[in-house]
Amino acid sequence: MDNTNEAVTSLFAIENLIKTHISHIDTVKIELAKQAEMFNDILNNDAGYKKAADESKEINKKKAEAKQNILKSPSNASLNQKIKDMRQEIKELKNALSNYLQQYQKIADTDQIESEDGEVRQIVFNAHLVKLSGRFSK
Repeated sequence: MDNTNEAVTSLFAIENLIKTHISHIDTVKIELAKQAEMFNDILNNDAGYKKAADESKEINKKKAEAKQNILKSPSNASLNQKIKDMRQEIKELKNALSNYLQQYQKIADTDQIESEDGEVRQIVFNAHLVKLSGRFSK
């Protein structure tokens, strides 16, 4: 019974730490937005920066137009689409690998796996939170 009480106490402590950190992150994000806005105002009020930014926008516009002209060729458009498809495939493969690694770690009770090339690799996860209300309420 002591193990259960310790586990519950530990769970509440971790939950409290999570909630405190979420609140702190939100507070820092708000302050960051204020500081970034102040800095952007300073940049936009500087004549030299404003001129350089406007020139940069014009160059980027010309670059985008040149790229669109290149993509008018069917072979170039096909190559560009192939690159996009391959990037999407890598993303999907990485997501699947992540799921497989989670399953492997649970079943094998280890955070290491040897790859086909004989290299031992450590399984590392990066958990994050996503608001359910904003994601599924629409």
